[in-house]
Amino acid sequence: MKLALQICSELEWESTKNIFEIGNEKLKQQPFGEWFEHVVGKHRCIFYQSGDTKTRSAAACQFAIDQWQPRGIINFGTCGGVAENIQKLDILMADRTVQYDCIIRFGEIPELFYKPMITVIDTSWVDISEVSRRIYKGTIASADQDLNAAWRKRLANANVLGADWESGAISKVCELNKLKFLVMRGVTDVPGDTQASDYEDNTPILMKSLLQILTQMRFP
Repeated sequence: MKLALQICSELEWESTKNIFEIGNEKLKQQPFGEWFEHVVGKHRCIFYQSGDTKTRSAAACQFAIDQWQPRGIINFGTCGGVAENIQKLDILMADRTVQYDCIIRFGEIPELFYKPMITVIDTSWVDISEVSRRIYKGTIASADQDLNAAWRKRLANANVLGADWESGAISKVCELNKLKFLVMRGVTDVPGDTQASDYEDNTPILMKSLLQILTQMRFP
């Protein structure tokens, strides 16, 4: 069975196509954007575009599951750095995803993360022992907003490694479908004056790194 790789933002998707030198003749259309098939190392893969935000990423993930019935879903993309030890160009693997923009305003003061949207990820189906890059494993937080200094501090105090827009939604869809999945994100930026330009400059570099890691993964 094939693996399905979900790529979210426009820049992440364009970088992926450029790395594989995918021309228009290889591209097909699905409701959320483009998709193509490609062999990476020993892996037969379907790459599909979702667009950003939790809504589009969740809907595209469910479409991919229904349409292609993959062995598993892998979400490659980028994120902002949260934990103090995390630096730009680091690679993160989620063993838990949370969503921090689901806010209850009634009753007692809620916890930082909305409990029904917390997803614990079993990564044992992927063997990364031969991956040459260092990978940090931990919690990735999602919200439909860019990371700023205030939220970075709050998330760091909750032991979050990085923050993005989509991985929490993708993880929950895969969990509800009882499908194996993996979330890996490269750190493009941290809150500051150069945040936007760092994202633009570092995204192509990190997507290349993630796709190289894919060639070194094994799926027992």
